[in-house]
Amino acid sequence: MKTYWLEQGAGQVVVSRQVAEAQTPWEAATKVTGKAVHGRRDGPFWVRVTDQATLTTFKYAYD
Repeated sequence: MKTYWLEQGAGQVVVSRQVAEAQTPWEAATKVTGKAVHGRRDGPFWVRVTDQATLTTFKYAYD
């Protein structure tokens, strides 16, 4: 398992930050939000996932 740092947001505001362990950033985003996530598009809710080992950032959205 990898460790990911997640930031959840609504609009332009970060509303929470937490750490999760998962195999992929997609799984980490789903685990933390409890929602099905998709590639980031314009949407009211989003999650930014950073791989702690490589500092690579992934962006997802959910409804």
